[in-house]
Amino acid sequence: MKQLPSLADIQKAIKGGKDPRAFLHLGIIYAQGIGTEQDEILATYFIKKAHDMGCKETKEYLNMTFIRQHLELFYPEYNREKAISDILNNRHTIDADILFTLSTTDNRSEIYVESQDRLLQQLYAPITSDTQLYKAITEADDTDLLGKDESELAQCIVNLTSSYETICKKYGIKPQKIFSLDSLGLYPYIKVSDLALLRKQGFRALLSIKDVDTAIQDKFLNCLDSDEKLLNVCEEIKDQDTQLFLISFVELNIDIESLEINSLALLNAYRNKNLMPLVEHINAFVDRLNKAGIKNHLPNYTLGNLPPIDLSKEY
Repeated sequence: MKQLPSLADIQKAIKGGKDPRAFLHLGIIYAQGIGTEQDEILATYFIKKAHDMGCKETKEYLNMTFIRQHLELFYPEYNREKAISDILNNRHTIDADILFTLSTTDNRSEIYVESQDRLLQQLYAPITSDTQLYKAITEADDTDLLGKDESELAQCIVNLTSSYETICKKYGIKPQKIFSLDSLGLYPYIKVSDLALLRKQGFRALLSIKDVDTAIQDKFLNCLDSDEKLLNVCEEIKDQDTQLFLISFVELNIDIESLEINSLALLNAYRNKNLMPLVEHINAFVDRLNKAGIKNHLPNYTLGNLPPIDLSKEY
C-alpha cells in the first residue's frame, strides 16, 4: 500500500461505516504512527473491523503492533457515556466497540477467533466425534479434566456470577447475561469465540453496576485498561460484594487472556509448521482423561498420528 488517503477522506468513509478499506487505512495509521503516536489497541480494533467486513488486504497487517493515543483526532464524536449506554443496551456501535477495545489490556488474540476455533475443533475431532466418549466426558463434569487455566476460569465465573447476582438484588439492578458454568462448554475445550463473548459479558456486567459506588465510579472507569490499577481501586470499595465482583472481573480478564494467548500460540505453531506444541496439548488432555478413569481408545499422539488439521481457507 504505497499511499494512504487523506485523513479527511478516511474520516468521511469511517462515518459512512461501509468502506472496510477506510478502517484498514486508519488501523495502519495507528500501527505505524503516521501523524500520531503508535497505538496498538486502536490499530488492532480498526484493522479487525476491516477484516470482519471482508477486507482481504488485512491479512498482512493483522500482526502489527503498537497503538493507543489521540482517539479524538480520528473520532471526535466519541462519547463515553453514549458508549456505556450502547453496551448496556447491546447496541453494536463504533462508540461501544471503541470503549470495549480501549478498556481491554490485550485482545489481539481475538482477531483470530475463527481460525483458533477451527484449529481446536479439528485437533479435538477424535474426541468430539466419538459419541460415547464425548458423552462420558460431559456427563462426568470432572474439574480434573480441566487444565490449570480452565480450572481457574471456572472458579472465577462462580465468584463473578455469585457476587453479581447479590449486587443486582441488593440495589435493584437489571442483571446482564453472563455465561454460567452450565452454559459455557468446558469439555473437552473452551471455544475461543465463547471466551471473547464472556469477556464482553463481564464488561457489560461491570458497567451495569457502575453507579453502586459513585465515590469511586470515575476511578475504575478510568482504569479499565489496567488490571493492576483496577485492583488498587478495589481497596477503596466498602461494599464487600462489589469488591469481590471487581476482583473477579480482573481475574476473569487475566484468565481469559491466558487461555486466548495459549490458543493463539497453537495457531502460530501450526502456521509455522511446528506441530509439536499441538501434540503436547492434545496429549495433556488425554493424560487428564486417563487419570480421571474415563475409558477411551485414544493413542499417545505423535507428529505421525496427529489429527489432520487444514486451515487453508483462512483469509
